[in-house]
Amino acid sequence: MGMQLMTEKVEKISRRVGLRMNAGKCKIVVSNNWEDSTVITAEGTHVEVDEYFCYLGRYLSRTGNCDKECMIKIGKAASVFGRLVNICKSKNISLAVKLRLYESLVISTLLYGAESWPLSVTQMKKLEAAHHKFQSRLLGIT
Repeated sequence: MGMQLMTEKVEKISRRVGLRMNAGKCKIVVSNNWEDSTVITAEGTHVEVDEYFCYLGRYLSRTGNCDKECMIKIGKAASVFGRLVNICKSKNISLAVKLRLYESLVISTLLYGAESWPLSVTQMKKLEAAHHKFQSRLLGIT
């Protein structure tokens, strides 16, 4: 069954229960081995074929890799760490407390959902580099 036919069936069944597809919000991400070059339409509107799309906060890619997801998580973790700078610089807060905050806020942000990532060596090294950079800044080593 082709993609266009499946799309039409979803539209038809959806209309029966009072739902309608919002073609402007529809995206298609196909895997590497997809050969069909048919233009897909929904509600009479061309559906965009994309390399990545965000679904429930996760970035899914055509190739199945997690490059974009990895970089986004590093950016989010850096943002969280940036908000902890005053705590890291404080002489009144013990290192143990700083480490617990780092682990609970930064590491959890960095690795959220990572158990389902198909990590490559390069991506693993990027995550480790970000972790080491954060640790160095936390300990005041530059």
